[in-house]
Amino acid sequence: MVPYVTDTSRWERWQCDYRLGLILIMPPEEVGGPVNALREKYDPYTYAICPAHITLSDPLGLEMTPERDAEITALLSTVEPFMLYFDRPHASRERGGVAYPIHPREPIDAVRATLHQASAFTREPCWTRTIPPHMTIAEFVSVEESWRIMEEIAETAPSGAFLCDRLEFIVPDIDMHFQRVKSYPLGKG
Repeated sequence: MVPYVTDTSRWERWQCDYRLGLILIMPPEEVGGPVNALREKYDPYTYAICPAHITLSDPLGLEMTPERDAEITALLSTVEPFMLYFDRPHASRERGGVAYPIHPREPIDAVRATLHQASAFTREPCWTRTIPPHMTIAEFVSVEESWRIMEEIAETAPSGAFLCDRLEFIVPDIDMHFQRVKSYPLGKG
């Protein structure tokens, strides 16, 4: 069902945790396109790994099967679509990186809790669950570079909102570039 990579010898150690994939919120093209342009310009390494997204699930602990797929579909049918908003990018004075805070957090936490009831998630909860929802522009940059980016995009960075009505199951290829495998609609629609 899923084209899993078997040879991860070229991957960094942390990347191996993601071999079975994960489920993300990916904005529609009218939102993701402008954010991806910023990602490609300011952090081409992470842009190549995965386009604009909001981290949602832990990495899967078990391979996706038709039964696990059906279980996830059923769980997500109980979650109604919701609106998400992003305004000004943010950078920290303690850690490098530039990202859009995403609001509100509550529906993201709720869909995350529902999703993690699925049997495919067998690992201990991932540390990423504690990070406030965000959409990254640049990740592997210094604090100084982060603030330079912030100055450069302060007046032009897009802001907006989108309806989160689906989640994306993504799996890395041999080059550790995530590929969309399936969209899971939210709600009964």
